[in-house]
Amino acid sequence: MDRRRMLTTAGTATAAALALASIAASQEKKNGSSPQATARNAMHQDCLDRCLHCETMCNETAHHCLTQAGNGMKEHVRAAEIALTCEEICSLSARLIARSCEMANDTCQLCEKVCGACAAECETMKSDKQMMACAEACRECAAACRRMA
Repeated sequence: MDRRRMLTTAGTATAAALALASIAASQEKKNGSSPQATARNAMHQDCLDRCLHCETMCNETAHHCLTQAGNGMKEHVRAAEIALTCEEICSLSARLIARSCEMANDTCQLCEKVCGACAAECETMKSDKQMMACAEACRECAAACRRMA
């Protein structure tokens, strides 16, 4: 390829990239510049963060509960079941929020309900630090999901 053709091709590619970047910036500014859009984005991010944290806590708590149940503490069996369910719902909600899926509000309603049930179950074991930490994460996630739904 001769030098002139190479420069023309490079110039055209650069111009196209700049045009696409300009269009993307214009759309982002149009969609996200209002105070309502900024608040909505912050609310979505907060809910996403809390769902991810709750997912992690519920996974750790389910493991903790299964270990405790294996040591003869049978009251942890139900908590393990609920924590696993909560972990799965939080994971689904987080994925849908991250994709800006229109169904995210629906999963957030379910997530709020399941997180509330998980927190209530965990709070029955007040002397267990892991259970109380999970209950706190679930309550925070439920509140964030309530604001989303």
